[in-house]
Amino acid sequence: MKNALITGAAGGLGVCLVREYLDRGYRIFGLDIARRPETEALLAASEGRYAFFEADVTDTAAIEEVAQRVRAEAPSLDILVNAAGLFRPESEYLLEDFDVDGSMHLFDVNALGPLRMAKAFIGLLRRGEDKLLVNVSSEAGSMTSHAEYIQRYDYCMSKAALNIQSIILQRYLKPEGIRVLLFHPGWMHTPMGGPEAPIDPADAARGIADVAAGLRGRLDSYMYWNYNGTERPW
Repeated sequence: MKNALITGAAGGLGVCLVREYLDRGYRIFGLDIARRPETEALLAASEGRYAFFEADVTDTAAIEEVAQRVRAEAPSLDILVNAAGLFRPESEYLLEDFDVDGSMHLFDVNALGPLRMAKAFIGLLRRGEDKLLVNVSSEAGSMTSHAEYIQRYDYCMSKAALNIQSIILQRYLKPEGIRVLLFHPGWMHTPMGGPEAPIDPADAARGIADVAAGLRGRLDSYMYWNYNGTERPW
């Protein structure tokens, strides 16, 4: 049985990715800061194929503890999906009112969290079959198609940092056959995206899983994608 690990697994896009990969026959390790009702329902229905860990991607010691527990249960990891993300209402403030120091936690979650996960789980990923490292980015990280924001400094900067991180990781891991991919999941009706958003997160999860599966092993293909399989410009 193949194994996948998904962060941000308790809600929004993350819980939909858990459900999608369970439907595809994977054993799932989920990680988030707390359980939610959807978590309990998936655990009950998974027939032992889902394990959930409460941990914060900003806590290096906690992530390493989870990695030790996963290593004790699984010899390898086929897919690592970094779906944990943070957006704060204060990100909407214009320059004059923007709290720069208050941005540090968001940056830690969105940009450094995925790097902590990659570092902690790369040994398992190297032994996997799919060899996929998927980072959930955003149009906000694109230099050319970021919706012309005049605010959201911390969010846009964190996703741009995630993009260049992914490029560096792909250069490093390419000789080992590991494919690193970035996805813009679209404007989804989740707690982060709000009720006006047009995209069902289940559709975004399905699209991400489909595109990632099609690019497995294609180490020279494009890296930055929309969930529907079209290229997202850098």
